[in-house]
Amino acid sequence: MEIAISNSQAVDAGERIDADLSWSCENLTQDICATLKQEWENLASAATEPNPFQSPDYVAHSLPLLGDWSPQLIQIREAGLLIGLVTLRRDWGYAKLPLLFWRTALHHEQFLGTPLVREGCEEAFTDGLFKWLDQAPRDCFFINLTVMSSDGAVAKALAVRCGQTGRVSFATNHYQRAAIRPRARSGASAEDMLRPSRRKNLRKTRKKLEALGQMEFQRLNDKGELDAWIEHFLAMEDTGWKHEEGSSILSCPHETQLYRVLIRGAFDAGGLHFNRLCLDGKPIAYTLDVTAGPLGYCLKSAIDQDYRKYSPGVLMEQETLKHYLGKGELALVDSCSAPDNAMLNEMWPDKVAVCDLIIGRKGAGYQLACKLIHAIKKRMNASAKT
Repeated sequence: MEIAISNSQAVDAGERIDADLSWSCENLTQDICATLKQEWENLASAATEPNPFQSPDYVAHSLPLLGDWSPQLIQIREAGLLIGLVTLRRDWGYAKLPLLFWRTALHHEQFLGTPLVREGCEEAFTDGLFKWLDQAPRDCFFINLTVMSSDGAVAKALAVRCGQTGRVSFATNHYQRAAIRPRARSGASAEDMLRPSRRKNLRKTRKKLEALGQMEFQRLNDKGELDAWIEHFLAMEDTGWKHEEGSSILSCPHETQLYRVLIRGAFDAGGLHFNRLCLDGKPIAYTLDVTAGPLGYCLKSAIDQDYRKYSPGVLMEQETLKHYLGKGELALVDSCSAPDNAMLNEMWPDKVAVCDLIIGRKGAGYQLACKLIHAIKKRMNASAKT
C-alpha cells in the first residue's frame, strides 16, 4: 500500500503535506529485502545513525527469528528518494492497558532498533512517519520505537517534531550500557581505565597464562581464513553455560545462518573486527565486533572453557580496548552488553543511552490514551525505585 500526497489532496481535514513526501507499508519479506537491496544499502551508507542491525541482508536473514509476528516495512520517500525505513509489528497490551499498538520488530540478536534515516532528512522522515501513523488502521493507538539510541539524531528529531506539532510522546525504559568513545580518548591507556586491584589481578593472570606457552593476539585479515575462523568461533561459543542453556548461536540454525551472513558481509564491507587470543598457536578466546561508519558494535565473545581460570575473555576485552584507543578512528564503540555487566562497566568508561520512544497518533482519544500510559509508567517507575 502506497500513499503519495499532492498539494491538491487533503491528508486530514484542513491539512496538507509536501507533494514530494510519500510513504508505503508492506509485508516485510525476503522478496522485498531483495527488491530494495540497492536502495536500502545506499540509505544505510548515508544514514545519520548507521545501524548494522537494520541492513537489508541482516533483516532478511532475521525474518525466521521474528516468528509469526507478521512484520511490516515502512518506507518514507522524498521526491522518490528513500530517506527512511522502519520495521514494525503489531502488539497488544501496554502498561496494563488493553490497547493495540505498533512496536519495532526486533529479535534478541538486534542490539539497536534506531531506524535508518538519511542524513539531513530527519525532519522529512519524521513528518512521513507521522502521516503513516495517523492513517494506519484505527485500532492501533501509538507507535513504540524500541531500543533507540536516546541521545542520537533520530530520537532528537522525533522528539522535537512531536513538540512542534503538539503530539504526545515520551521516552521510557531508559538504561545505559558500557561503551568507549575512541576519538575523544585517543591516546589514553586501557590500563588507566581499571582500578588498581583489577590491573594487578590482570597482570598476575597474564603471567600465569604466559607461563603455559607463547601468547599471541591475532586479527583476521585474510579472507581465505574466514570460514575456518567462523566455524571455530561458533564451536567455541557453543560451550559452557551457553551450551547448557541452549542459548549459543549454534543452538538455533536460523541464528547460525544469520551470523555467518553478518560476518562475511562485514568482512567484504571492511567493517569486521574479528580477533582471537592464541596460546602456542591454539585459539583460546575470540571477540567479534562490526563497524558501520564511525560506530562500532561488540557482538559476541567466546572462550575455551579449559582456560577459564586464566580469564582469557577479560584479556581479550582489554586488548580490544587498546586497539580502539590506539586507532582513535571511531566516534563510538557500543559494547552491546547488559547494563549490569560489572566487568565491562569498569573497563569501558563511557556509556550509550538507550530508551523506547512512545509516539501517539493524532486524535483526542489516542492522545488521551498516551497521556494515561505516560502517567502509569511514571508511577510504575517511581514504585520500582522505592
